[in-house]
Amino acid sequence: MSTDESRAVSRPPGAGTRTPPGAECLPRAHRLALAEVAVGLPAAAWGLRRRSVAWAALGAVLTAHGALELSYETVFPRD
Repeated sequence: MSTDESRAVSRPPGAGTRTPPGAECLPRAHRLALAEVAVGLPAAAWGLRRRSVAWAALGAVLTAHGALELSYETVFPRD
């Protein structure tokens, strides 16, 4: 038996994807941008509260990068 035949597994279409319910309409980059903003805001607040420049900078960078990614589709819409 060849190795290709032993590896062949029949799976239904889309079985390997892990998208939460209702997230099919959002592109992957959009979900990543939302996650960056969602992580960046608490990190920045944590840094400001603890007076840690590193945490505040990390939160600011994540929030800014996520916000720029979210605004990208507004500035350059898809065809």
